[in-house]
Amino acid sequence: MKSVKLTKEQRRRRNLRRSAYGCFIGAAVLIVITFGLTIPQVQKSLADINAWFVSLELFIARYESYPAFFLLIFLFALKSFVPLIPQSVLFIASGMVFSEVTAFFINALGVAVLYSLKFLWGKKKGGGGVHKLANRSQAVYRFMDFGGKGNRWMLALMRFVPFFPTNTVSRAYGGTEMKLDSYLAFSMLGFLPRLVLWSFISFSIFDPFSVEFMTPIIILLIISGISLLLVNVLLERKDASNEKE
Repeated sequence: MKSVKLTKEQRRRRNLRRSAYGCFIGAAVLIVITFGLTIPQVQKSLADINAWFVSLELFIARYESYPAFFLLIFLFALKSFVPLIPQSVLFIASGMVFSEVTAFFINALGVAVLYSLKFLWGKKKGGGGVHKLANRSQAVYRFMDFGGKGNRWMLALMRFVPFFPTNTVSRAYGGTEMKLDSYLAFSMLGFLPRLVLWSFISFSIFDPFSVEFMTPIIILLIISGISLLLVNVLLERKDASNEKE
């Protein structure tokens, strides 16, 4: 049977679909594991491991919180220029040191700092490669409104979708006429569901075999899968509009 050679865009959409299905499968596996962890016999066998996590929590609680606060904000700021720092690690570290409410607001402040720095960099240096790439298609360029104030709802969507590079999006919108306050409002609006879920994960980090720890991870995977399928639909519409041009 003769194989059909896919275009670059078709391969990209296929990979997005596969990644989405992978997220759904991962969520299903975690659901099964979560039900298994509720079995008393399983909980009893994990007692020693849970005790180690409790001792780790007590050990970390001995340290002062003020240096940790400034260190976390510094690391969020550093991530604007060193993307290799995992954002999830910063969220979890905050939950390990601070109380639930404090950790949530520290994470929100850190994300706001992260988003702002690269946005201001884009104001100074321009939108970067994203603007050049979008400019190849007038339909995409107009849709994103990179020549004006920027598409605010697409900004919120890209913050909602876990797979859009944070710094790339920030700089791209920095190259528009969008104001910082509007940019931050829509960025935080889109990121809020993920921020809440990561906060729940960090609060339960010392009890990783609990339903409270597993549930937000499952929801994150489902959100990621739905987001990828949504992006795939938008790409299909974009390609269709390109063909009409």
